[in-house]
Amino acid sequence: MQDCCLILTTTNDLQIAEKIASVLLELNLAACIQIDDVKSYFRWDSRITLATEYRLVIKTKSANYNKIENKILEIHNYELPQIIKISIAYGFQKYLEWIDQNSK
Repeated sequence: MQDCCLILTTTNDLQIAEKIASVLLELNLAACIQIDDVKSYFRWDSRITLATEYRLVIKTKSANYNKIENKILEIHNYELPQIIKISIAYGFQKYLEWIDQNSK
């Protein structure tokens, strides 16, 4: 089985989300990136906050995590962006092969 993962990040700026997606795809660091609208509830500066954000679900090889993290940090508009890697333990083998073949 391929060593694939999902990397999640969020931003409140659609242009930033689209730029992150475009750059990662142009650099062949990801096979697919989905962007969806989410409502985020979180604690910030000792207050509970509600924000409308855009979540990026980045499908890639696990080996690309550090490069992707660095690119996200270069582009991102947040002081403390969420960047989380979730390993894929199981999945449709042909789809995982596609991720592997389409991520540098």
